[in-house]
Amino acid sequence: MKSKKILIVMLIVFVTIFTACSSGGNKEATGDVDSFKPVTLRFANQHPTDSIASQSDKEICEEIEEATDGRVKVELYTDSSLGDYINIFEELMLGSIDMAHITAVESYDAKMTGSMLPYLGSNYQELEIAYDPDNYLYKTVYESAQKLGIRTFGFYCEGFSGIGVNKDVKDANIAGANKDSIVRVPGLDNFALPTAELGFMTSTIAYADTYTAIQTGVVDGWVGGPPNLNYLYFRDVIKNYYHYMLTQEATQIMMNENTFSSLLPEDQKAITDIIQSKCKDSIRLAEEDDNKYMEMLRDIGVNIVEFTDEERAEFAKAIRENVWPQLAKATSEEFIDSIVESLNK
Repeated sequence: MKSKKILIVMLIVFVTIFTACSSGGNKEATGDVDSFKPVTLRFANQHPTDSIASQSDKEICEEIEEATDGRVKVELYTDSSLGDYINIFEELMLGSIDMAHITAVESYDAKMTGSMLPYLGSNYQELEIAYDPDNYLYKTVYESAQKLGIRTFGFYCEGFSGIGVNKDVKDANIAGANKDSIVRVPGLDNFALPTAELGFMTSTIAYADTYTAIQTGVVDGWVGGPPNLNYLYFRDVIKNYYHYMLTQEATQIMMNENTFSSLLPEDQKAITDIIQSKCKDSIRLAEEDDNKYMEMLRDIGVNIVEFTDEERAEFAKAIRENVWPQLAKATSEEFIDSIVESLNK
């Protein structure tokens, strides 16, 4: 894997040098509207075709074409049809894919996934502050993306994750109290460490085995999905859904930097405004989606446990104090401390 990353970075450098030599400098648009040759961009995402995220992406395509008077057309490829999110990210760096709406890859720079820190926000209002383009987090992730030849426009919120289990959880509202429950977590510290901090025992069995593992009692439940995933994939094996709002599913909408630079300045601005507007609106849509699917879970008999603002604030306090310093090892203490400072302004 390490040699593959080195090869990709070398290819990016080669492409950049080749582009500069062949064009006499950076590949930037010159001329005016009348002389600009229309382009068609390839836009890949990881989302099901009928998802809210894909609907937003379709609207982005339509609005870009309209705002640029047809100079920039965008063809959307949904549902990982051009590869999984890792492949798409790497092709985005190389420029073989122009745009992407995916989970950022942390292997090149761990700060790229800073938007998914556990309890970055304990509610949607705090999340809106954290994800604001003028805030520290976006500016820092933007700089990290630029070093990879990518322009990130913003964070697209897809919902808060909770914990779906087939039993009643002890002391669910007390951070650190023994929950007497074992739950499946993704093999990432962003999920495993905060889940343990709340008081759950954890297992990293394969996601594909999770349904059967809950059904047979190997684990009591699972972590890492918002209400919609609990409804769509686990509703038959869970008894309770605890809406801890532990982590937020936050993808990014990005473009290859050379592609972006090749567009007219007015089109660059239009595209930026369109995408950032969708990212901002995603927070409202995610909250509505969470509420919709929690109600659907209730309708089929799953007990929904929600927590008060005060209880979630205590969860957030425990995670930020005890887990964030451990996560800082992959980024830096300065990165984590600056996020905390920006949230407290």
